[in-house]
Amino acid sequence: MKKYTSLSLTRYLAELSSDKPVPGGGSVSAYAASLGIGLAEMVAQIGMKRVAPESKAAIRKTLKLLAKARKNALQVVDLDPKVYQTVMSTYTKAKKVSDPVKKNRMIDEALENSFRLQADLALLTIMAKEGARSLDGAIKGSITNDLKVSQALLDAAFRGAYDTARINVVYLKDPQKKTRAEQALEELRKRFEIGNSSKSSNA
Repeated sequence: MKKYTSLSLTRYLAELSSDKPVPGGGSVSAYAASLGIGLAEMVAQIGMKRVAPESKAAIRKTLKLLAKARKNALQVVDLDPKVYQTVMSTYTKAKKVSDPVKKNRMIDEALENSFRLQADLALLTIMAKEGARSLDGAIKGSITNDLKVSQALLDAAFRGAYDTARINVVYLKDPQKKTRAEQALEELRKRFEIGNSSKSSNA
C-alpha cells in the first residue's frame, strides 16, 4: 500500500483527483486535521515568544498535546486507505461465503474497524480544538487569524471524520453493534457542538 504521507502535496492532490477510490474522504479529513493542528502549533510557538512568563507553562502543555494529536492524525492519512481496501476485499470474500451469519460477521468486523478509525479521528480533532482554544486570549495580534483558520480546518476535519464513520454504521447488520456505534457518534456530535457553542459565547 502506498504511503501517502511520503508524497509531495502536488502528488497527493494528483492521486486524490484521479479515478481511484483512495485516498478518499477519510484520508483527506485526517490531512485537514493535521494541517489545522500544525497551524495551531505555529501560533503557539510564536506566542511563546510574546506572552508573559507565567503563561508559558500552559502553552507548553498545549504544544505537547497538539504535537501528539498531529502525529496521530497524520497516521490516519495512510491508515484510512488501507482500512477502506480491507472493507472492499471483505465484501468480495463474503460473496463466496454461503453461511449468512458468518458473512455478516465478516462484513461487520471490517466496517467496525473503519468506523473506529474515523470515530477516533473525530475525537482527536475535538481534543485538538479544545487544546488550541486554550490559546484564545493568551495570543494577541494578527497571528490570531491563523488560529481562526486552524479552527476552521479542524471543524472540517471533524465533520469529514464524523460522516465517514457514520456511513460505515449504516451498513452494519448487527443491531447491537449499530446501536453502540450510533450512541458513540451522538456523544461525539454533542461534544463538538458544546465546544463550538462555548466558543461562540466567548467571542
